[in-house]
Amino acid sequence: MTRYRYHAVLLLFGMLYLTACQTWQSVSLDVISPAQLIEEDQPNRVRVLLRSGNELELENPLVEGDELVAPGVSIPLADILRLEVRASSGGRTAGLIVAGSVVIFVTGIVPNLICGPEGTPNGRC
Repeated sequence: MTRYRYHAVLLLFGMLYLTACQTWQSVSLDVISPAQLIEEDQPNRVRVLLRSGNELELENPLVEGDELVAPGVSIPLADILRLEVRASSGGRTAGLIVAGSVVIFVTGIVPNLICGPEGTPNGRC
């Protein structure tokens, strides 16, 4: 394998890793209550904006009575202004796939076209 093929393989693995793009998506509290969301979806992580203006990121949240509970934190549900959950972003994922494919083409295929399949120079390398 030539040096360029190693680059292509590393870029491919990097691209596969990055295709799992995720973003925070706000949940409309008019449609679903924080308690319903936590109980039904059971997200691993949520971001909460409180009436006081503080923003917290909570791991493994649970609803106990009228409070949102996470390790070391207990928040009354009435104090929550906004709730966000992690979700996949199709647009970002598609963009990274396209960008990764271009990088792989430029670093893996173009040098082989110029230098030959075995990396032997044809006068231009």
